[in-house]
Amino acid sequence: MTEAVPSGQTPQSATLHCPGCQSAITYYDVKNSSFYGCPTCHTFFEYAYEGPPKVMATFAGTTTLIPIPIGTEGYLEGQFMRVVGFMRKKEASAPYEWTEYMLLRQNGQYAQLAEYNGHWMYIEPTNKTYTEYHTTGNAYYVDTEQRQYRLYNRYQVTLLDAAGEFDWNILTDEQLTISEYIHPPFMLIGEQAKAHSDWYVAHYVQHTDLIKAFALAADALPTPYGVGAIQPADPKGRWDALLSFTGMAVVLVLLIQAVISFSRPPRQVFSASYQTEPTQDSASAGFKPIITPSFPVDGPTILSIDLRAVLDNQWLELPMSLINEQTGKTYECTKALEYYSGREGGENWSEGSRTDEAVLSRIPSGRYHLNIYPATAPGSTVSFKVSVKQNPMMWSNLIILLLLLSLYPVILYWRRQWYEQSRWTNSDFSDIEDN
Repeated sequence: MTEAVPSGQTPQSATLHCPGCQSAITYYDVKNSSFYGCPTCHTFFEYAYEGPPKVMATFAGTTTLIPIPIGTEGYLEGQFMRVVGFMRKKEASAPYEWTEYMLLRQNGQYAQLAEYNGHWMYIEPTNKTYTEYHTTGNAYYVDTEQRQYRLYNRYQVTLLDAAGEFDWNILTDEQLTISEYIHPPFMLIGEQAKAHSDWYVAHYVQHTDLIKAFALAADALPTPYGVGAIQPADPKGRWDALLSFTGMAVVLVLLIQAVISFSRPPRQVFSASYQTEPTQDSASAGFKPIITPSFPVDGPTILSIDLRAVLDNQWLELPMSLINEQTGKTYECTKALEYYSGREGGENWSEGSRTDEAVLSRIPSGRYHLNIYPATAPGSTVSFKVSVKQNPMMWSNLIILLLLLSLYPVILYWRRQWYEQSRWTNSDFSDIEDN
């Protein structure tokens, strides 16, 4: 060993030599580290109390690049820390592989970073212990003071590679049964040995935050793909804010509608019933036009013209002109009503409607009348009623506005549901059934 030398904001470092290839290995936890992995020849050995190193394993050496190199110093979770160890692991009974980094913090305590499919989480030990309980089906839970976690994965590990320093024999990790409980973006991890258990708490970390924390190149870390076990469906916390905003917007819209309805209540300004009459001109197959009595309009306003006809396998077309008697300005519209019914194959059927509505907007104040030019089948007589209302309640506009306000929340909710379904598809403890 060499003399310890100061290094940045984290504990002092020292060096030793690998018993396999004699490469120099820098380590930083001078007092506590006893186990080391050589990044050059992948020898794992124990070195303690100035005695001879004891080779414990030689890994296959599949790791060619460590994305966050050992010795890299960064600022994360409010303090300086240094990467001092690296492990590559896999599930013993499945092909899933991931990476773990040992972090020596400025206060001398350890934390970890774990990466799988480009998704990262920051892990800290806790001195608390927890109890798992089972409800129904695949649902297993652990309750803490802060939240409830659900079992997501349970496995044993195979150690594939290691480099750097460790304060415990990492080979014994292969004897542990590991249970992961999630409440995104948090995870609770239980490591069960024969005689004891250890617990850890973790939370999701964006890979972009790690790039900044350790001053890495923009493409140094793998790009996330798929949905991570504790990846938040709403990483920017938009859901709660959006619900609050949408709720306030809906209340405001309804309040405005109520104020408008109270200050300008709907009022019927004209109503009369008519009947189609053929013209006296024998050369014409048309019908007499109808000129209604005049009626006042207090504008500017919306006018609704409600049409109701007595139809029985008939049709009625009503071109109409609303005429301002002071200015002569004309507002035109046409509505067609038809209603047919019968019985076929032992079943009754019908199509069409006996009612319709025309809506005219921005009608100024004044006296108006309607010119109506009815048309129907020759030789047919149709009775109909015309009602004109100002300031009608425009339910369709209100509904459209409310639908528009709810559109983005619905999209975000669907996205959250898709996230959860994708997340639990990767778990053996999911309630999602395979199709």
